[in-house]
Amino acid sequence: MANIIPIKASFPKKQLQDLYCLSPFINIHIEVNGSVSLCGCPGWGDLSIGNIFETPLIDLLSSPKAVAIRESVITGTYEFCNEKQCAVLINNELNTKETVPDNVSLLLQDSTKFDLPYEIKINGDKTCNLSCPSCRTSIYKSSEDEIANQQKLGLILFNNIFDKPSDKLIMVGTSGSGEVFASPMLLNLLANITLDKFPNFKLELHTNGLLSQKFWHKIQHLEPAIEKVVVSIDAASKETYETVRRGGKWEDLQSSLDFLKTMKRKIKFEFNGRMIFQKENYKDAVDFYHFCKSYNIDRVEYSRLISWNTWNKLEFQQQDVLHLMHDERPMALKQIQQLQLLPGVWFEGNFE
Repeated sequence: MANIIPIKASFPKKQLQDLYCLSPFINIHIEVNGSVSLCGCPGWGDLSIGNIFETPLIDLLSSPKAVAIRESVITGTYEFCNEKQCAVLINNELNTKETVPDNVSLLLQDSTKFDLPYEIKINGDKTCNLSCPSCRTSIYKSSEDEIANQQKLGLILFNNIFDKPSDKLIMVGTSGSGEVFASPMLLNLLANITLDKFPNFKLELHTNGLLSQKFWHKIQHLEPAIEKVVVSIDAASKETYETVRRGGKWEDLQSSLDFLKTMKRKIKFEFNGRMIFQKENYKDAVDFYHFCKSYNIDRVEYSRLISWNTWNKLEFQQQDVLHLMHDERPMALKQIQQLQLLPGVWFEGNFE
């Protein structure tokens, strides 16, 4: 066993021996400010390992913090992980020794060993064509300094990962913090990736869908590489949609979902729909499931409302119908109980 430098963790030690999360071994998540994490959502765990603007990626992956995070998975303590938010833990999606891929199995023998992660998720570009109340107070456009920073990050990513042709598996995912089809940085990065140089490149898109048809030509050359499209929808009716997806039009959503349904039929990607569970839409949660299924959506995702500081504490508690003191919590729990009986449902966050 490696000699691990003690690193202070944020969460209680768990008893998950012989159960393995692949994330710290196969992926990295990069914010536009350069912060690098070994998990899908740095806000839900203490998994940041440094900044790529300041430190080369290889050095970040060999840092004491990165080693300690991998060690916590190997030993089953998971003290860097928030068990009340982590979807992998909540949905019992940890791997056993039998289901861990061979390349990761070798790494489980020594937490100081690592391979360059092949799943790269780019987070934090807040550029978006909507201003959903749960996320922001107004339409967000990057400042000149932020645009310069994004261009710098795009160049660093390209030079670190796409500097020379490779037949290795490389999977890039875009986050829901902004809108991929409204982000010049993300579209420019994807435009410069070609499948002749990277034949095993894969792409996962998280989008609100509304601009997908208009700007699909920007990624059309990558169609064979698209593995998954997740659409944030949040509603099953026009009235609810135009309330919780501020700036969006229900008719445009329907048109976009028709387009993506057609593209799924053409290029066979996994198609998921997502709802942020909140006061304005929770009564439609079951209807939302059936609405998604009408567009041939594979997995219907429900995410617990998270505070992004767009509401004050009291306002947030009023919106979070699962809060212990919320008057409508019993009705919200009944919706969840119905959802738990349906196939193809996935929860992110604490829905107890």
